Amino acid sequence: MPVPKHVFVTGATGFVGSHLTNRLLKDGHRVTALARGSRTSDARDRILEVLSLVSESDFRNNVALERLTVLEGDISQPNLGVDHNILRKAVLSIDETWHCAASLSFAEEERDEIFRMNVDGARNVIEVVKQTPGKRLHHVSTAYVAGIRDTARESEINVGQKFRNPYEASKCEAEELIESSRMNGSIVPTVYRPSVVIGDSRTGRVTHFHGVYAFIRGLWSTLERMRRRNPSNGTIQLALRVPGSGNTTLNFVPIDYVVNGMVEIGGRESSIGKTYHLANPEATQNRVWLPAVCRLLGMEGLRFVDPQSFVNEPPNRLEALFRKHMAFYYMYLQGEPRFDCSRALEALKGTGIECPPVTEAFTNKMIGWYIDFLKNESASPK
Repeated sequence: MPVPKHVFVTGATGFVGSHLTNRLLKDGHRVTALARGSRTSDARDRILEVLSLVSESDFRNNVALERLTVLEGDISQPNLGVDHNILRKAVLSIDETWHCAASLSFAEEERDEIFRMNVDGARNVIEVVKQTPGKRLHHVSTAYVAGIRDTARESEINVGQKFRNPYEASKCEAEELIESSRMNGSIVPTVYRPSVVIGDSRTGRVTHFHGVYAFIRGLWSTLERMRRRNPSNGTIQLALRVPGSGNTTLNFVPIDYVVNGMVEIGGRESSIGKTYHLANPEATQNRVWLPAVCRLLGMEGLRFVDPQSFVNEPPNRLEALFRKHMAFYYMYLQGEPRFDCSRALEALKGTGIECPPVTEAFTNKMIGWYIDFLKNESASPK
């Protein structure tokens, strides 16, 4: 059993941050979580709601609740938007900080906001970490700081690569800030780079529905409307051109592998100053996962085409929907880097923490769980 620590977590309402917070509390640690309030809920209620989802129980009745403190704040603000005296008191007893908060937007028109959250946010967190006794920082980045190149190595940050979007560029700049602070001795960091995080490897269960899940929801809703107009249990035939190649890949990694890997690696002194790709050693070909999604939704007609196809023939309504809901992944269907995971794999050797390949069977489990969720949600009284 790990020695209990006082852990500071940002982004505890997000996908990775919420699962990490639940794991840390389960391991007996004391957690101070930073979160923003919303129009309808304060920060504490938001944290308790998401932890209830992750733990599949009412967290208000969880024995770990007494070890959870919630601070309402904002990483993009100086002092993290927290009263100086309150933060100073917390900082004095913090053993380590896990920085999970980030903007996941990628739209060019939101570049300023993305950099404010991801770069200024990292800078503000670093300033707080400097004030903690051990100056220990665990930073959750993304494997896609690699930008556009063939192979991404754990030892590299900015090698002059071009980026597909402001999200990639901002996360790379944040890593550069952390590396600079490490070099001057002001913090003691470890950096983790997950790829595309999906549901639990055992059940397929997921608690946050962004990215590929948003696309599935949009496509499922469209097909349900079509079935209501023309009731049929058969497969729906739709013409759906997808710009990209079935031979290129998307690197999916289950949430439990990411969190278990981070906690295991982060608990070792040998991880200090290093970066780890928590990506899948076996990326999934687009011809495997995307057609599997369509089959589970009960549709046929998807085909990969050269992007020039849409110049010659504009997208139909369904293709426009695909473009809208899959916009982030749309950028990667024509290729992504190969992520060298050798450092992470070596660190996790013999621990039993392994990343399963996302095969067609795995995709069926992951997407099947979500389709069942959508059906149950649709059947529930509003």
